[in-house]
Amino acid sequence: MIEIKAMLQNMEAIVEEKRNTTPFNPLPHCTLHKVLSQVAPQFYTEQELAQIEEIDQSYCQVNNKKRGRSSDEGSVSHEERGVKPKRTKKREFKKKVREIVSSPPPKLPMIVENKIKELNGRDIKYVMHKELFPSDLDKEKCRLSLPVELDYLNEMEKMELKKRNEKGKLVGLGVGLLDPCFRLFSMSLRKWDMRSDSVYNLVQEWKLVLLKNKFKKDQKLNIWSFRDNDDKLHFVLDDRVIDDRVNSEESEELNNSVEIPKTSEA
Repeated sequence: MIEIKAMLQNMEAIVEEKRNTTPFNPLPHCTLHKVLSQVAPQFYTEQELAQIEEIDQSYCQVNNKKRGRSSDEGSVSHEERGVKPKRTKKREFKKKVREIVSSPPPKLPMIVENKIKELNGRDIKYVMHKELFPSDLDKEKCRLSLPVELDYLNEMEKMELKKRNEKGKLVGLGVGLLDPCFRLFSMSLRKWDMRSDSVYNLVQEWKLVLLKNKFKKDQKLNIWSFRDNDDKLHFVLDDRVIDDRVNSEESEELNNSVEIPKTSEA
């Protein structure tokens, strides 16, 4: 009990130090900041949370490289050890996003179209073909990432994403989200600016979306957007088109693989 109180006092001291220190630097107490950001994220702005996570990922990459060197030493040459998959992690992610975004738009399923019409939706757009990453399924991070290259926001909404409250936290843009079962969730779309890149994140009730659905890693979804009568932006997560596309491709491959028997001449 005494240790817990001491830890809480230490955490409060760090938070107070963070508030009085400009600019914010998580390096001196990186581990404590990481723990505190998980249990009490309200003490941090979105930008500060992004800095803490980026530093934590850098430490993980360094540790993985060290473990890789020790396990491969003696059997792998120095040149071979210089090529590490972890170093291309961000590049692979960007490449994957570009492939998903550049894929041709599928046909809007009738069941999705009818639901949008039922909600008096208009301005329907195909957003992207999304593959779920582990970070999208993390119930502690509670966010669905979307590339900033996608064009479904108007200029006023883009300006709204830059606004912050009196504590310096991003306000975000209020949007609606329909899961594959057409359950409606209230979400907040926010833009996180990293050092080398930016990303959109759907937050707020994403954890509830994960609890209601059995999403899996690498699961593929088609994401659509529309606007209601009040011009409010909504997103639709659709997993039916993926299954239909796979079944269609499998049927086509099966038909192509079947050989037509030759008729014997009389």
